[in-house]
Amino acid sequence: MAEASARQIEVFRMVMRLGTANRAAAALHVSQPAVTQLLQQLEARAGLKLFDRPKGKLTPTPEAHALMEEVERVYEGLEAVQRKIVALQSHEDTVLRIGSLHAMAASVMPWALAEFQRSYPRTRCLLLVDSSKVLREALFQGAVDLAFLGDEADTSGLVSSLFYQAPAVCIMPAAHPLARRQVLQPQDLQEVPLVGLSASDPAQRRLEAALAQAGVQPRFVIETPYSATQCALVLAGAGLAVTNPLVAREYLALGLRSVPLAAEVWFRALLAFKPKQAQSGAAQEFVGLCRRRLVGSLPEGSLLGEALSPR
Repeated sequence: MAEASARQIEVFRMVMRLGTANRAAAALHVSQPAVTQLLQQLEARAGLKLFDRPKGKLTPTPEAHALMEEVERVYEGLEAVQRKIVALQSHEDTVLRIGSLHAMAASVMPWALAEFQRSYPRTRCLLLVDSSKVLREALFQGAVDLAFLGDEADTSGLVSSLFYQAPAVCIMPAAHPLARRQVLQPQDLQEVPLVGLSASDPAQRRLEAALAQAGVQPRFVIETPYSATQCALVLAGAGLAVTNPLVAREYLALGLRSVPLAAEVWFRALLAFKPKQAQSGAAQEFVGLCRRRLVGSLPEGSLLGEALSPR
């Protein structure tokens, strides 16, 4: 027995929905004889009588009604597929899950997320801000789609690359005597009260090594894990801080001054994905926005990593 064609099924469905061959023909933009012929072909191929034809009228048989139920289920599935295609094209109902270091969350993320939402208002974003260790596990568990990690992160088993590298800056209140300098030397920090990062932070270790090499004995009066907290403490008068320039930039309007430090002290972030996991267009667009923000925010001497393809 030959299979029914998609066109025959389409004509059958339209006749069942509209009641007559004339109406079906008008809806399908074909002639009434063509509709009649396609129905006859369907009946012949199916080996079923689908319509009684008293006085030329089409009266569906019980077999026609039973077939129509199945046809409608198929069409509902096709319509659902089409709706999903449209939703994917507009990122409707998409959830973008981002993992971020605190420094990125306090600098790049607010702008990038706001820009992303303006372009993709139907996409819901989830932002997880935590340590590199926690974000690494979140990637493996599928809790985030991509993550921005610190350079201390264990990236084994991940697809990762350098996202940015930026030289540290020293921040202080705008009225501080050192605020007038164009560049600070490590010796300028001798006996100056400093707000430091946690001892385990790679940038903090690089700072302490650079100061030791210059013969400077730093006086750290407060320790905190976050650059944003450093900035807030300096703003409150707790001391000076050597910190991430991206975060410092957000506090300049509040009264801080940011001065380059002539030392090999770097802040780095890595972009990481779970291997063999293709990323959505929304994820790639978001990474592009973060890179765009960095282009206008990184100080001289910084390095912006090459784009990493998550596919």
